[in-house]
Amino acid sequence: MGLLKRMEIGFRKVIVQSLGMLTRRRKRLPTGIDFNQCKFLFIRQDRIGDVLVSTPLFVLLKKHYPNAVLDVLLSKNNHFVLDHETLIRKRWVYTKRFASSLRNLADIRSERYDFVIDLMDNPSATSTVVALLAGGTWNVGIDKDNRYAYDVVVPMLSRRDTHIVDRLAQLLTVFGIDPTREHLQIRYSVSPQAENVVSTFERNHALKKRPIVGINISAGSDARYWGARNYQNLLQLIQRNIKSHAVVVLCKSEDRDRAREIIKSSPDAIMAPELSFDEFAALIRRLHVLVTPDTSAVHLASAFHIPSVVLYVQSDSNLRIWEPYRTPCEPIVTKVDDLSAIPVSQVFEGLQRLLGNVPKARAGKSSGIAERV
Repeated sequence: MGLLKRMEIGFRKVIVQSLGMLTRRRKRLPTGIDFNQCKFLFIRQDRIGDVLVSTPLFVLLKKHYPNAVLDVLLSKNNHFVLDHETLIRKRWVYTKRFASSLRNLADIRSERYDFVIDLMDNPSATSTVVALLAGGTWNVGIDKDNRYAYDVVVPMLSRRDTHIVDRLAQLLTVFGIDPTREHLQIRYSVSPQAENVVSTFERNHALKKRPIVGINISAGSDARYWGARNYQNLLQLIQRNIKSHAVVVLCKSEDRDRAREIIKSSPDAIMAPELSFDEFAALIRRLHVLVTPDTSAVHLASAFHIPSVVLYVQSDSNLRIWEPYRTPCEPIVTKVDDLSAIPVSQVFEGLQRLLGNVPKARAGKSSGIAERV
């Protein structure tokens, strides 16, 4: 972690601690509230994957309380994830611009939300400030350093032993929903327009009747770039040994030069076109298996029950990796801060194991196999 990032994290901790000296909420939650008539504001302003792992809560709240109003505060980095989500009435978009933030908060306060729910499971200065200023009748959050900002606090389950979806689902207990008795499932709604784009791509490359192995090369940082040579060697292994499958390389727009370099040595590999997030999701939905270093792609895959081989950097063994939820997975983990340390052979072997078990495993849970290098 760089010096500037450490300074930013330290500054945020100071803000969270300082706010705790100035304010403390503990408004009692009475019995007999009709949650079906309530308005909920969820705070989830972080990354794409954070929104995806929060969707099971939206699904279950609307299942139990179909008349409840669900709104979400997002950021410019992730607001598009809920563009086509019919369960959400309104998407507020947080920006770091002071004037815009003040206008947003004024509009949010005018909504008079019954519940403001902080979906962060680590203390966030932004979500703390929003929760304190949003004007909700009751604030709800997971037990952590900014617990003073909540009226109702739910226990923090182990960040090492419990999947993030199950940790967040504890928030549902406040509203009379026992998550252990429910089917939790990540949800993403693909638009018909995105489906049409992907159908055209499949038709142009004769992919309609072929199973597809998707290789996503993009992630959130260069530390999670596996390296051109590794991807090239993996493509060659797949095309020599798994000839029944087509191989499609996916990437962000800024990684297209990398993708072109990777497929030069594998002429049968197909590069996906430049895609919006919604179109990217539609293509993930059509895959037979996904290989990726990116956790947002992992959670999309689990929304569609697509098995995945996932490359992880895990420098802190006390934190659980963000593996796909209730979906077959071959997680391959390195403890060094460099994904390129993972051997190609391990990734290919994980892919082979999934392909050998896809028909049986798709209805089951993660394989739980984790290889550390």
